Amino acid sequence: MKYLFTMANKTFALTLTFLLVFSFLKAQKNTDSPYSRYGIGTLNTTAFNGNFGLGGAGIAWRPFQYKPLVYDSLSRSNANLNDRGSNFINAVNPASFSNISLTTFEFSAVSRNAEYTSGGQSRTGSNTQFGHMSLAVPLGEKAGMAFGIKPYSFVGYDYTNADSVNISDPEAVEYNYDGSGGVNEIYFGFGYEFGKNFSVGLTGSYYFGQLTDNRRVVYEDASSGFMNSLDERKIRVNSVAYQLGLQYFKHLSNKYRIIAGAVLSPGNDLNAEQSRLFRNYTGDIGAERFRDTALFQDDSKITMANRAVLGLGFALEKKSEWMLTADLRLNTWGDAELGPGVELANGQSIHLGFDKYVNTGGFGSYLTKIGYRSGLRYNSSIIRINNEDISEFGISFGLTLPLRKTFSTLNIGAELGQIGKDKAGLTKENFFNLQLGVTINDKWFIKRKYD
Repeated sequence: MKYLFTMANKTFALTLTFLLVFSFLKAQKNTDSPYSRYGIGTLNTTAFNGNFGLGGAGIAWRPFQYKPLVYDSLSRSNANLNDRGSNFINAVNPASFSNISLTTFEFSAVSRNAEYTSGGQSRTGSNTQFGHMSLAVPLGEKAGMAFGIKPYSFVGYDYTNADSVNISDPEAVEYNYDGSGGVNEIYFGFGYEFGKNFSVGLTGSYYFGQLTDNRRVVYEDASSGFMNSLDERKIRVNSVAYQLGLQYFKHLSNKYRIIAGAVLSPGNDLNAEQSRLFRNYTGDIGAERFRDTALFQDDSKITMANRAVLGLGFALEKKSEWMLTADLRLNTWGDAELGPGVELANGQSIHLGFDKYVNTGGFGSYLTKIGYRSGLRYNSSIIRINNEDISEFGISFGLTLPLRKTFSTLNIGAELGQIGKDKAGLTKENFFNLQLGVTINDKWFIKRKYD
């Protein structure tokens, strides 16, 4: 009875958390980047609690006995101890799900702060948002599953261009663009270890969300005879995709081993519906007096470009102590054009990371039990504008702080970086991301012999 009561409480808490997350996803503003105007927006680059400080690397991230042996022996419910030892969820490669040794629940929030500079002018933006939520469960000795929800892309921009309708009045008309929303991802993954050296995995994802794009033409002189116009566009994304993963691991000695990994996401276009409403009006923004409707388009089916990813990873690990890891990912958009001079260009991203593992057992001061991470990432092109590739670079750091009298951890990550450049009308973004996450490890779904 005590076991059933405990499980009911945990299930209720998890369900309530999911509902709160859905509400937060619907209400939040995610970014202020002008580059989020194109396609499905800027892709989410923040990672899960175990990957954030590693520059997002994870294709070959598969820790060996990440926790002390006593942790595994207590948590495995009399199961034989093997190489499974991860107490973090690695959604980069679904093959890693077979390495989960405990029921693991993760949650994070992210603060995004950026300075935007273009043509000698600058402004700042700051947003705090939901990072991710996921639950992973070991299945027997050689398998594991995970599911969760996370943002996939962000849209959030608001800027104005001034122009003229005649030479005598060079700022007689303004073109205002603002957008919001984004695409979210619910995923379910399964990993299985076969033989002594291989693990395979598959993740299925459901993408959903709404992108809003408003375009205004506003005339400064109300007596000019021109009417202002508002073009409202809404895109609702509902689509599915999948990802395949593979990991190979081999012991070099009693202390060292290597891990190699690969992931493949075919990148099929996302299915969506678009509605559009074009109206003329007089008056100020927020107090419009609409005169007529020039165009109404309701829920026409469209597709939106989504990237295909082929990734390779390699890691060298000193068992239970540290790991060096590196990923190379090829991102293919199929040269999708989004407008005059704007295209989703193919690019490559590199992710490098160093992980100093947590020592949650044994004796010593609390400082000796803290885990440390550092990493960097570079993407050669997130988008191409007027033949200029908009690249992205970030350097990250992370801490894992064990919570006393539990096997759970508090995870703090920070990232500094830059997107784009202040050149030829483009915008340079200097950003600082801060992530706070909690990882809870427990023995869910295992009925004890004695209460």
